[in-house]
Amino acid sequence: MARSALPIEQQRLARRAHLLPDFLAVARAGGVRQAAQQVAVTQSALTRRIQELESALGVQLFERSVLGMRLTPFGEALRHHAELMELDCSYAAAEIAELLDGEAGELRIAAGPAWAHEIAPDAAGALVDSMPGVRLTMLTGMNEVTLPMLRAGELDVVLGGLPPDDERLPELAYLPLIRVEHEVFAATDHPLHRQKQVPIKTLAHQPWIWLRDSVSARTHLSRALRKAGAPMPPVSIETTSIQFAFRLLKRARHLMVLPSTLRASAAREQVAPLALSATMGSFDAGAMYRPTLERLKAFRCLKEALLEQCSAVSPRVT
Repeated sequence: MARSALPIEQQRLARRAHLLPDFLAVARAGGVRQAAQQVAVTQSALTRRIQELESALGVQLFERSVLGMRLTPFGEALRHHAELMELDCSYAAAEIAELLDGEAGELRIAAGPAWAHEIAPDAAGALVDSMPGVRLTMLTGMNEVTLPMLRAGELDVVLGGLPPDDERLPELAYLPLIRVEHEVFAATDHPLHRQKQVPIKTLAHQPWIWLRDSVSARTHLSRALRKAGAPMPPVSIETTSIQFAFRLLKRARHLMVLPSTLRASAAREQVAPLALSATMGSFDAGAMYRPTLERLKAFRCLKEALLEQCSAVSPRVT
C-alpha cells in the first residue's frame, strides 16, 4: 500500500532538514557571528539559511536583540526535535561504521556512585575485550546531573537509580538490573562498629560526609531519623569524590550513606557498613538509554556485560 502524502508543513520542513544543523549552531552559540565561525560560513549566508527555515515554517524561531539571539517557544520546540534527529543521525553513522569496520563503535556512558567503582569499570573492560575498536567515554555523576545530559543527547547511557514509573519518559528505555540498599558506612575501627545494632537516633549526633548532588541518600536518612524522633545532623563535609570520602572516613570519625554495591571497594579502604537497628531503604537501579541504541553492537555487548556483573553482586530486579 502506498504511503499517504505528508502534510504540507511536514514536507516543507523535510525538504529543509539540511538547515537544522545551522539552526542548532545558532541556538547553541546564541548568535549568528559565533555560529558562523563554528560552521565555517559567512554571517550573511547563515542568516539567509535561518530566514529560509523560518519562512518555510511560517514562524519566528529567534528573538533578536543587541544581546544576541534567543529561541522563541517555536524555536525551543524545533530545537528539541532537531537534537533528537542529530542523535539518531549519529547512531545511524555508528551503525554503518560497525557494518564497515566490524568492531567499531562509540558509547558515552555516565555512571552513578553505585556503579562507578565496581560494576561499570568491569563491564567496560569486558566490552573492550570483545570489541577492541570501540571508543568509550565514561563520566561519573548523580542522576540529577546526568539524566538531563541523556535527554539532551550528550550521553548514550546512564547507569543509576531508576525513577518511579510515573516519572519515566516515553522516549527513553529503562532496564532494571540490580536492587541497591542504602547503607551507613564508617571506618572499621569506628566505635559504632562495636555495637551489634546501632540505634537510628544515634546517627543524628555524628559528623557526616555527603556526596554533593546526592538527594536520595539525604532523603532516606532524614526519613529514618524523623521516624526515630531525631533531627537531621548538619552537613560536615561535601564532596564529589568517593575516593576522597573513603580516605577521610578511614582517618576520621565521620559517617556516610553509600550504596551497598560499594561494599567491596569500601572494604579495601578499611571502611564498612554499620549494623543498624532499621534499614535505610533500597532502590532499583539499571540502565537508561534511547531504544534506538539497541541496534548498536557496542551497546548490546555492554548490556550483556552489565547483566553478568550485576548477577555476581545481587539478583536482578524484574
